[in-house]
Amino acid sequence: MTQHPEDLSAPASAPAAATEPPAAPETPAAGESPLPFKPVLTASQAKRANQTLKGMIISVVLTVAVAIPVVLINPGNKADTYRQPVDVTAVASQAAADAAFTPWAPAMPEGDYVNFARWITGNIDGIKYWELGVVTHDEKFVWVRQSADANPSWLATVTDNATPAGEHVVDGNAWELRKKDKDQVLISKFGDSTVVLTSESGIETLDALARLAQQQIPGS
Repeated sequence: MTQHPEDLSAPASAPAAATEPPAAPETPAAGESPLPFKPVLTASQAKRANQTLKGMIISVVLTVAVAIPVVLINPGNKADTYRQPVDVTAVASQAAADAAFTPWAPAMPEGDYVNFARWITGNIDGIKYWELGVVTHDEKFVWVRQSADANPSWLATVTDNATPAGEHVVDGNAWELRKKDKDQVLISKFGDSTVVLTSESGIETLDALARLAQQQIPGS
């Protein structure tokens, strides 16, 4: 049988299947771990971690145990924590060699005492001054400063910029009064020097020491 040429042609091939690109790996959201599982510590790793934590706790406890006695033995360096009287007369005698005035070495009533005294040079405008602290029998404290070269900036510094608050009279003698927060300050000139008394314990405490100054400092 005769076949037509078109009958001899090769059968048409099936269309190629479309290929899809491989899916991109998912990117973990911000803050998520890129690992699909949580790591598990081995028994030895967990033991070492516990030992490290225990060691840190023991170290902190020992540090605190050592620090507490040191703090209790050495309290803050505040004026009202001083408890050792000093020989103010001896210290004043040494300071007098460099002073242009006689440093006041107050003779204190029973129960009151001077717990520190020092001659200070060159700290404020190069002004030299005498400084001491008085502890009263009822545990109150008064700073005493005395200088022959007092000026406004020195007064502002030693009074911590206390504000002038008028005049205060003690047994007929006028003192300048200044105040700042709890601090009250009395300032007066005695002969060649200016005396500054400062306390946060009330005006009565200052009055008592002002009376001593008026009785004992030459030129009052």
